[in-house]
Amino acid sequence: MATSASTSQASSIRPQAGRTAGRLGSEDFHSAPLPVPQEAAVLYAANHAASATQLLAAEIKDPAGRNNKQAWLMLFDLHQVAQSRAEFDALAMLFSVKFEQSPPAWADSGEGASDPRRTQSRERKDYFLLKPNATGEIAAEIEKFLAFTQAQGTVRLDVGKIAALTAEDAALLAAALAKLRKQATPMWFNHVDTLEALLRKRIVAVDPWEEGVKDKADPAAHRPYWDLLFELLILQGKSAPFEELGLEYAVAFEMSPPNWETYVNTVAAAAAKSPSAEKAEPGEADGFVMKGVLSAASANQIAELNAYAAARAEVPVDMSRVLRIDFTYAPVFSDAIKAIQLAGKRVILAGLTELNAALLEALGVNRYAILVRRKST
Repeated sequence: MATSASTSQASSIRPQAGRTAGRLGSEDFHSAPLPVPQEAAVLYAANHAASATQLLAAEIKDPAGRNNKQAWLMLFDLHQVAQSRAEFDALAMLFSVKFEQSPPAWADSGEGASDPRRTQSRERKDYFLLKPNATGEIAAEIEKFLAFTQAQGTVRLDVGKIAALTAEDAALLAAALAKLRKQATPMWFNHVDTLEALLRKRIVAVDPWEEGVKDKADPAAHRPYWDLLFELLILQGKSAPFEELGLEYAVAFEMSPPNWETYVNTVAAAAAKSPSAEKAEPGEADGFVMKGVLSAASANQIAELNAYAAARAEVPVDMSRVLRIDFTYAPVFSDAIKAIQLAGKRVILAGLTELNAALLEALGVNRYAILVRRKST
């Protein structure tokens, strides 16, 4: 019955033809037709994440909504909350092609060193998507990538569009990456796991006399795939997998494997040495920290917020650890923020997810507080 009730409440401010304005728990919240992102935010707040996901997925496929970046970013948030990594990565590839920029990072990504610039406010200019041509070749793109990176000085290379790779292209890419590494160029990667899996399929040991196998009898024909995989492991600092691959290489070629070389991403290293590196989180602000699902059980957090705000003219609130603002509690939270603002104080809600920001905008909280979204790209 609780689920039915929350569904009914969420529906009270969803777009309905010919419906007169109503109220939502506070005199300032009048129901009205909502944009799709805000409608999805209301559904999520009412604990209907699946319905919100369906709504946003339909929005980004619709000709009228496919350019709505907010809908895309909210869908990333929903996949992250649901721990749907496969759906998140698939959406990331579409996002990269659509907007020609780096997609949001998966929170638990293990793809080498993290890029500290993701938390900065400036727009990323060094993103490069390696796209095969109509015949699946990438030689021309590799040349562009090398020139682009040397001009920028840093790069985040997205290899998610590579579905197949010739030995020639593998050799070119390995050489380009090795050249940039020796020039101490800071590099990061998107979807590198996909490329690694592709390369491992090409170097797997197969009986050279197996029927239908033509070039396996000549190990040299596959050496470029090994070289590229070795280079990717060096760039990610994966020494243990590098050693394991080296043993496989020694068996396959009956010769010593390449030597391990240390690669230092100077930007990532500098960020790691920063005194605030361990404490810093995407979107985190100095100030009062709110956590978890804000609901009726959060009364103590609201009381502590009021005490924190009492002696301050500016009230920064870190919302980066708030998973969800429950729909039934949203008016209470909003009224608390309004009361602080009416007391002559400046309220800043920082580190908001797209889902929570859209909900607060739907309820008009942006009239009483500055809403700062968590940096997504």
